[in-house]
Amino acid sequence: MNSFVYVVCGSIEHIETLNFSLKFMNYFSLFPVLVITDNKRNEIAIEHNTIINIDTPPNLDNHQASIYLKTSIHKYLNFSENNSYCYIDSDVIAINSGINTIFNKYKSPITFAKDHCLMNEFSPYAINCNCLSDQLRKNKKFGEINAFFKQLFGERYKENSLDRILLNAEFDKMKKHYYKNSLNLLVYILNRYVIPQKQFKFKNYYFDKKKCFWYTKSNEIFHFDYKHFEKKIQESTGIFFDKKTRVWKDINNEIISPQTPNCHHLIEHISQKYHQQIPSDWQHWNGGVFLFNKESFEFLDFWHKITIHEFNNSYTKTRDQGTLAVSAWRFGLQHHPTLSDEYNFITEFNNPKISYKHNFGFTKDGFISTFNPNFLHIFHEWGHDGWSIWDYVMELGKKNNIL
Repeated sequence: MNSFVYVVCGSIEHIETLNFSLKFMNYFSLFPVLVITDNKRNEIAIEHNTIINIDTPPNLDNHQASIYLKTSIHKYLNFSENNSYCYIDSDVIAINSGINTIFNKYKSPITFAKDHCLMNEFSPYAINCNCLSDQLRKNKKFGEINAFFKQLFGERYKENSLDRILLNAEFDKMKKHYYKNSLNLLVYILNRYVIPQKQFKFKNYYFDKKKCFWYTKSNEIFHFDYKHFEKKIQESTGIFFDKKTRVWKDINNEIISPQTPNCHHLIEHISQKYHQQIPSDWQHWNGGVFLFNKESFEFLDFWHKITIHEFNNSYTKTRDQGTLAVSAWRFGLQHHPTLSDEYNFITEFNNPKISYKHNFGFTKDGFISTFNPNFLHIFHEWGHDGWSIWDYVMELGKKNNIL
């Protein structure tokens, strides 16, 4: 028998998220749905019939208790009839009956999906170092450039634009494949620097030659010729572009070019404590969805043991993914087959490449391609009206009388 299983306990926020997710799961699932919890910790009731109540150690906080139950999940389930289970995070939403095919994807001894980032990018979120706050501080400083353009162009300026990414991709294509795109490059150069005209079209976008900005057919400004604004930006913010190193710097000469926070502290911690060498560019596993059965016991026992041990380490944050990475490499599973994005589509609110459009579907590359996921993993911005991903969920729920 196959079954889906959640693990949640604690605050109203987490129980409400679970209750929401359960509505969709119960609608689309052909298999039993279980919830493992510690009822005495729950601030509100779980709206479900099949609940397994487990007493967790009283010295743990609610977050630790949830991870305790999750990593020891195999101890509370029935495996007498070769049962298989699919663990689901409460912020994962089933959106079609394709979820039921996930059990066919199991590969012994256990099967996870990949995360959306690499080990070095996850590191600042797993270790109590200053790397996350430091990069966020720099990103906020760089945000003054966006504020400059917002003040200059008002509501026409679209700050987080997929169009900027797509346009830059076209320029990168011409640079990397010069001869193949020589005609496009020639036309661009003629329009930009030779032919006297106020504006011209390139691909799906338009360039205003006098004011040096790019805009869409709907008249939204999304990109600029920064050289034209360089002096004004520096006068207004103190930020300048270093042409030699091609990075943005502030008045103190500190690099503030926006980037995803990353560091090597998690890699170093794992190496020193567990004597496990993990490359910083390894795309680690995500704990939001995974398949397991009785063949998974040894792996889960080890994951549970080292995860609980890390609760007492003030250097590491209360997470289970760092120890999951250790477990994967300790068992030689670093190249083990993983679930595709269809079974754990990790949605990022701040990533314009990830979106949904009616009649097109879901995309993770800005609609260069589309696909049909079965699960949406909405790990942040839960309930954000106006976000295409969340709006889809609400529309689906109302259309099928799930909500």
